[in-house]
Formats: sequence, structure tokens, C-alpha cells
Amino acid sequence: MYNVAKKIYWKMPQSIQGKLRLPARKIANYLRKTDLTKYNLRKNSDLSWPQFQKNILTHSNNYKGIFIQSPVIDWDVELYQRPQHLANAFAKLGYLVIYCTLNWSKDNVSGFRQVSPNIWLTNYNVIGKIPDSIVSIYSTSYAYADDIINDTEKNYHLIYEYIDHIDPKISGDPANIARLVNLKDYAFGGGADKIVASSIALYDEAVANAGAGNVILSQNGVDTAHYRNIAENDFSLPEEYRNFRNKYQNIVGYFGALAPWIWYDAINEITQNNPEIGFIFIGPDYYGGAKNITKRENVLCTGAINYKELPIYAKEFDICFIPFEPGEIARTTSPLKLFEYFALEKPVVVTSEMKECIIYNEVFKGKNSEELSHAIHNALKHKNDQSFKAKLALLADKNNWTNRAIAFEGAFKDVK
Repeated sequence: MYNVAKKIYWKMPQSIQGKLRLPARKIANYLRKTDLTKYNLRKNSDLSWPQFQKNILTHSNNYKGIFIQSPVIDWDVELYQRPQHLANAFAKLGYLVIYCTLNWSKDNVSGFRQVSPNIWLTNYNVIGKIPDSIVSIYSTSYAYADDIINDTEKNYHLIYEYIDHIDPKISGDPANIARLVNLKDYAFGGGADKIVASSIALYDEAVANAGAGNVILSQNGVDTAHYRNIAENDFSLPEEYRNFRNKYQNIVGYFGALAPWIWYDAINEITQNNPEIGFIFIGPDYYGGAKNITKRENVLCTGAINYKELPIYAKEFDICFIPFEPGEIARTTSPLKLFEYFALEKPVVVTSEMKECIIYNEVFKGKNSEELSHAIHNALKHKNDQSFKAKLALLADKNNWTNRAIAFEGAFKDVK
């Protein structure tokens, strides 16, 4: 019943999801507490909370600390994001990581399941049950927010990750935006032990509101090995993809969500004015964004590609594209894909307002479709430039997830 209801809910339009969110959450919580959950627990061999306490938490002294990621996105999704990457990085640094999920879409855990060394996935709310742990809550996630705000007897250290400007294009309906603003005000007002900002613009805003001593900058990064060890993967590209690649001398590529903050008007003008160039867009359709890309002979939209196979597709790009629409999201976002493109050693073209990208002299930019077209042609001149590629590789190394986690780790030391 739970799995069927979950599938139906996530196929609903966003407006209906927003209206049903609170009752849906209550129903989900009820179903998780039924005997069926206990049966699935035994069936799937996931650990129960008492088993996890006995077998894992009793050895917590063997770790540098316990990091709890409150629900933000499922672990097992096609497009890995900041939460999974930081979880992996903290695990490698010696932390016990507990990644909380509500089994929104891909996850199907009942209890505690080890998904990687030092990382445990759970649908059990452990916040407040493990004293002295570090709890991260995202500025874009409403899950558990009300409980955390109303908790008057915290026995854990709360980190508020300010990762995106709160905007209708990212944050959903007005009720959800109000909930996120309430969480932000709580964190900035002293409710969070530390604020970690993912971009310079967000860092400056947080410092202005909460003080420099309460804020740490830890931008997004890249798993360089994932994008460099392509030869180890024996996956073969689909015939349609290979045929499109072979049809054009130059390919401009994008991977990531096809979301409302993408600059579709500029994309459509660029693809129309450059018919000799092939344009590939890889990523899930986010709130109907994909329909805004005009279908042309020189445009290929693949849909979502599994993160494990993504580098094989992306290595076929000649240059890479991040066309965010001008506005607050573009100005405040630190896109993961920038550093992933660097690791692939591909020249990058971005919208001029993307401040986190244009701080690198190696990045090409444009403020309109005409300038972006010009930037694309300039970037293509460097696609085989080995010295330029070496600069991009060095930038990727400097911005890897381990370095980001080490910067983030400063928040742990301060609060403890």
C-alpha cells in the first residue's frame, strides 16, 4: 500500500502535491509504523533501531564523530547531488554517516542499511536520539524542519546548510516557501549552531545576518576519480547517441536537471543560429522544463542518465554549457557541474550572471544568446588545447569533495 501510494503521489502535478503534502506525510508515517514494515525489515535484513544501536552505535568511539544528514533527496537517485557527495567525503574522513530518507522515490529501506563503508541509509528519524551528533538540515528541505525548530531540548549540534536562494522556481508552492523562510529565520537567528554556505553570495548574506563567526563557506565540488576513470566502465553508448555524436564535428553538452531556472529562450536561439553544431541535453525533466527546448535536428535530449554512466556520455562533449537564466538563482548558485566539467577537461560556457563560475578566468561567458554563441565558438578553439585542459584538471583537483568536506569540518570543531 505504501509503495503504490508513493508512486501515485509523485506522479501528481506539483500544485496537487503541495496541497496533499501534509496529509500524505501523516499517512506515510502511519504506514511505516505498521506490522508490514516490521515484516519488510526482516525480509530485507535491514537493521532495526535496537540492532543498529547494539551493533553500530556501541562502536561510535571508533569514528571522528557522527554526521546525520536529515532528509533532502533520496540516496539512490540517478543524479548524485551535494548530500551524497558530502556523505561519502565525511565517511572517508572517518565519520559515521547516517543518511536519512523518507523513501520519496528511489529508496526502499525499512530500518538501517549500509550503502557504503561508514554510511548507513535509514527511514528512521534518529535526530535527537544520538547525543552529541552533528545534524545537517538543508535550506531547501522542509522535512523535519518544524520538529527541529520546536525542539527545546536539543542534545545534538545543528548545521544549517544554506545551499540555494529560496525561490519559487526551486522551493515550490507558497506554503512550502513560508516553511523554508521560517527555517532560515530560525537558523540565522541563532537556532543553528553553525551555518554552512555553498556559494560566496550566500555566505555574504549569512554573515550579514548571523555574523562571520557563525558561518563557514563550503562550496560544491567534484569526485574527480568518477570523471577520470572512464576506461574502467565497460558500458556502451546507445546507437542513437553515437550516431548523433558522429553527425557533428562539434558537440556542446549539458547535464543536470532541465529545470525552471534554465534559460530556454537563449538555448533555442543558439541552437537555431548554429545548425552546424550538435547540442546534447542530459538530465531529468524537472517541473516540465524539457518541453521548453525546441526540437531541432541538431538537438538531442536523452532524459535522465544514471550517475555511474554519466561520464561515458559526457566525455563525448567538445565543450560544456551552463545556461542558467539571469536572476537570483544564477547569481547565488555554486553548480556542481562546473567542477565536473573541469574534471572532464572540457571548456565551459556560462551565463554572465553566474558569479560562482565566472570567478575562474578559464570560463567563457555571455549575457545574451548572441554573446553566448560567440563564447561557444571561442571555447571550441580550446577543445584540443592540452595546456588549457591541464588548467581545468588542476581546478578540478582544487575543488574536490574531500577539500569541501575538510572546510565543512571546521563547523564540527567549533560547535563541539
